[in-house]
Amino acid sequence: MISIVIGAFFVFLVMGIPITFVLGLTATLAFLIRQDLIFLSLIPQRMFSGLSIFTIMAIPFFFLAAELMSKSRITDDLVRFADALVGRLKGGLAQVNILASAFFAGISGSAIADVAGLGSIEIKAMTKAGYPKPFSAALTVASSLIGPMIPPSIIMVLYGSIMQVSIAAMFLGGLLPGLLLALMLMAMVHFMADRHGFPRREEKLSRQEFMQATRNALLALFMPGIILGGILGGIFTPTEAAAVAVLYAFLIGTFVKRTLRLADLAPILLKVAVMTSVVFMVLATANILAWIIGLERLPEAIAKGLLHITENPYLLLLLVNGLLILVGMFMDIGAAVIVLAPILGPVMVSQGVDPVHFGIVMSLNLVIGLSTPPVGPCLFVAASITGLRIETISRAMLPFYSLQVAFLLVVTYFPALTLWLPRLFGYI
Repeated sequence: MISIVIGAFFVFLVMGIPITFVLGLTATLAFLIRQDLIFLSLIPQRMFSGLSIFTIMAIPFFFLAAELMSKSRITDDLVRFADALVGRLKGGLAQVNILASAFFAGISGSAIADVAGLGSIEIKAMTKAGYPKPFSAALTVASSLIGPMIPPSIIMVLYGSIMQVSIAAMFLGGLLPGLLLALMLMAMVHFMADRHGFPRREEKLSRQEFMQATRNALLALFMPGIILGGILGGIFTPTEAAAVAVLYAFLIGTFVKRTLRLADLAPILLKVAVMTSVVFMVLATANILAWIIGLERLPEAIAKGLLHITENPYLLLLLVNGLLILVGMFMDIGAAVIVLAPILGPVMVSQGVDPVHFGIVMSLNLVIGLSTPPVGPCLFVAASITGLRIETISRAMLPFYSLQVAFLLVVTYFPALTLWLPRLFGYI
């Protein structure tokens, strides 16, 4: 039966059916094949139970905080501050693109939000300065992957909620890899700037201009400090931290910068409601599929299959990386976490892999899928901003794909990179 269900899943996916309906249809088909029609009446209950997790309430709050910050034009301040810091380096605006993404990661927690929020500013500025548009779009997509690694991270909230792993530990575990990815991208741009003759800002900023850019950006940079500091200090939970971030963004935009008007709130709330409903519908239907997978004892079968191939944890990690990258190319990352984390996580933990480390590795694999064809959402957002074809941006992404694979292997096989901070703060 499982082979039929898997085949149906990919057929539905190739037909272009939205992923949330693919998951629901596949699960329903599985129940019909089993002829356990009594389970059909339990589908609504399983959908609601999939959303009955307190910590995932943080997701709409993080969405709302990011939207409020974007509408308040905080992103402009972040770009100007990044330019003040690295604008005179080789490939100046390209370096600004990467650093601004690292800053914005502490607000949005989402790669797609990064491309949508910063992409139009960065790509327009880079193209105007003489950078090829495909390169500008590709770099924007590549740097957006920093977003889900640096806290707050939506995918880490999901993994922590499902696997009962400390979200604070996940946030800390993703911090150093996120910063490392930013440094690796900046090093690559440095060498590419020599080869392609990328421009940079020649004039120096005055001390007054630098201090002004810093002061303006501090309002935005305080947000990740409030979120992570409040969680680590035991002041509030991740969900409460997200709500505090919303309040902070609203107060800054309305009363400090005065760029956020009350009239802006209705469209912002509508956009966040749509974004949240999309994510939660995927979570709800993915929970049905996860249920039928559990009934069929598929996790045990996969575990035995993997361990039959090899019990070496290093080779297992390599096999799982290959599987997750393939899944990430076709499947929504939220659905992939819900379906695969309970299957693969116990296998890796049984072989001595720390669940926090595996969560970071899994998150990174699936996040890479956001930038890869054929489904890569970040590619589609960049294409809508630039008017370029997906194929054109994908070709320009080739050097960055190589870097992503190298980075993935570093994070996979050097667990201290993800575990040092959680251990330092006593979460492991």
